[in-house]
Amino acid sequence: MKPVRKIVIIFYVWIVILTVLLSTCNKDDNTDQPDPYNPAITDDYSNIADISFSARWGPYNLHDPTIIKGENDYYIFSTDVAYGDNLKCGIMYRKSSDLVHWKFLGWVFDGVPAIPLEFMETHQPGYEQLSIWAPYITKVDDEYRLYYSVPGNNNLKLACIALATSTSLDGPWTDKGIVISCLPQDSYNTIDPAVIIDQENVKQWLTYGSYSAGIFIVELDPQTGKLKNASDKGKLIAFRRYIHDAIEGAETIYVPELGKYFMFVSYDWLEDNYNVRVGRSDSPQGPYLDIFGKDLAATGENWPMITARYSFKHHSGWQGVGHCSLLKDGDQYFFVSQGRLASNKYLMDLHVRKMVFSPDGWPMVSPERYAAVPQTQITTTDITGKWEHIDLAITTSMNIFSEITLNSNGTIGEVSEGSWSYEDDVLVLSFGTEKIYEARVFNEWDWENSNRTIVYTGMTDNGQCCWGKHVGQ
Repeated sequence: MKPVRKIVIIFYVWIVILTVLLSTCNKDDNTDQPDPYNPAITDDYSNIADISFSARWGPYNLHDPTIIKGENDYYIFSTDVAYGDNLKCGIMYRKSSDLVHWKFLGWVFDGVPAIPLEFMETHQPGYEQLSIWAPYITKVDDEYRLYYSVPGNNNLKLACIALATSTSLDGPWTDKGIVISCLPQDSYNTIDPAVIIDQENVKQWLTYGSYSAGIFIVELDPQTGKLKNASDKGKLIAFRRYIHDAIEGAETIYVPELGKYFMFVSYDWLEDNYNVRVGRSDSPQGPYLDIFGKDLAATGENWPMITARYSFKHHSGWQGVGHCSLLKDGDQYFFVSQGRLASNKYLMDLHVRKMVFSPDGWPMVSPERYAAVPQTQITTTDITGKWEHIDLAITTSMNIFSEITLNSNGTIGEVSEGSWSYEDDVLVLSFGTEKIYEARVFNEWDWENSNRTIVYTGMTDNGQCCWGKHVGQ
């Protein structure tokens, strides 16, 4: 063999060897690459809570959110409050292209706008501009309408709901003045606004109210966004005679697939057992009935309770999950709220959760926050294995997970006479005749263990909910 030809052959052999080695290395590298759906978001943000780090507040310092989908992005507006001092007054806002990663944009206003400010200063000499509460964003034709609450200093029965408008979610915003107000002697409480649009006749309604006064509904003028009748304060549609009448943050969504309006309200205090209850109605004006057919305007408790304080393994858990906003995006529904970190209840994180509906047509939310994980066809074989299960209940402490095993023979390993079945995308979990859950199952991100998983969210016929996530075989 000629020397030149020999050298050429050796050269090509080495090329092949190097190609194989590089290919192997690339496969190893790909295997070790982080999951692209890992949100990589830390829940404890105390090290960046100072206002000098506000550019990094995307999912942080989030309280009383309201969400809307713009032309290209999602926007959230929220109460002025931060870990530590309130810092600024003017309505925080942020945006996202995927509902997972958020960019903090700053504040809508520089303080309380002029017209509501004059009202507060007139009725409370020495009034300080501390914060604007619980905004609500909606769009009417080509106009964005931002409703918001201005509370008195240490006097929640002095307050007003005001309105600002814009042609862009990025502003600028025009102060349209006060929509409704209250004085300490009034029997209603003008905070926590939200708007409902009647699907039949396009009438618009404002819900408002909180705590000792309950939740009211009053008709709006669609042209102005103000009250249709300035002297009309509306009617009571939700009330609670329990724990300081702690009910707040009403928001309603129409679900065309079910032909129902669903009103979500938050119970209790965000530093104890903050949780969300739901009623439904055929009309935006109500009555809103719970799962037992009980009117939410009557005194007492209502069910279902779809969120509560909870803790999965490897995490301190969440002190309260409440004051929600709701989003219909195509054929998907989302539940957006604050979550108070159990290890430090003054840290408030953004929670976006997928919302689905029970076979009986009641909303249920995911046990894990949304991470845009692709959905797959889930089989009975996928469901077998070890799970962390949580019964959501009223409690003076955390709803803690228990470990269960769904065996391939349809039994639940740790539960005497427990059983499960999965058919037509409904998982039925039986923990005895008194507690049978019908659950929806889907793919999600396991925020506590940093991996993809399968979750379920279920409900009994008396409105008790459960959550679960698959943690291994």
